[in-house]
Amino acid sequence: MRLRGRLSLLSTLLLALGAAWTAPAAQAAEVRVLIGNSLPPYIIERENRGVEYDIVKEALALRGHQMVPQYVPFARIPVELERGTGDAALTVNADSGLRVCFSDVHVIYRNYAISLASRGLKIEAMDDLRGKTIRAFQNARLYLGPAFNAVTADNPAYAETANQQTQNAMLFAGRVDVVVGDINIFNWFNRTLPDSAETRQPVALHPLFEPAQYRVGFRDPALCADFNEGLKQLRASGRYDAIVASYTTAR
Repeated sequence: MRLRGRLSLLSTLLLALGAAWTAPAAQAAEVRVLIGNSLPPYIIERENRGVEYDIVKEALALRGHQMVPQYVPFARIPVELERGTGDAALTVNADSGLRVCFSDVHVIYRNYAISLASRGLKIEAMDDLRGKTIRAFQNARLYLGPAFNAVTADNPAYAETANQQTQNAMLFAGRVDVVVGDINIFNWFNRTLPDSAETRQPVALHPLFEPAQYRVGFRDPALCADFNEGLKQLRASGRYDAIVASYTTAR
C-alpha cells in the first residue's frame, strides 16, 4: 500500500508539472542578421540604425539576444541564408521564397505615386499612370504587382533608379510627372535636398498600392517565436511607436 501511495503521489506531481510546462525560449545568443542595401530611414547602414534596424535589435534584446548585422547585397540574402552566413534575414515575406520561419509583421512600407500638387494630376487608378513620365525605386516592377507592371511595361518614359534622392530632385525640378516610392523614404530624402522654394513645393499622394508588410526570416523556429514575443513586448510598451516616430516625424 505504501508503494502504491508513493507511485500515486509521483504520478500526481508529474501531471502537475506537465500541465505547467511550456516550451522553453531560445537560448540567449548572438543573432547574425542578414541586411540588404542601406534604405533610410528603415536601414541606415553606415550608422547601424534605422526604423527597421532598431525594431529588430530591440525586440531581440528584450529576449536576451544580441543582434549582429551582416550587410550583403539584397539579392544575395537567400544564398547567404542557405549557406548559414546568417541566422535571420531582413526585409522579407512569404513571397520571397525563403525556406524559413517567418516572424510576425514587424514593419510596413507604404508606397505611393507622388506628384506635384501644383500639377493637379488626376491619378485615381493604375491606368491613370499611362503616358506619364515616371521614376520609381529599383526593382519596383517586381514588388508592386502585375497591374503596375502592365501600365509601365510599354512606357518608354518609365525608369527605375537606386538613388531615390535623385528621384525627388527630378520631381521638384519638373523633369518627371510622378515618382513612385515609400512615403517615409521620400520624406527622408527630401530633408537631404538643398532647402529652396522648389523643394518646398507641396506634393499630392496617390494611394494606388496596398501597404507592403514585411517580416524577419529565421532559420531557427524557436528563435523566431522568441523574436515574436519580444516584438509584442516592444509594441505593448509604446517603444515600437516611439522608434517609428523618431525617424518619421518631420523636424
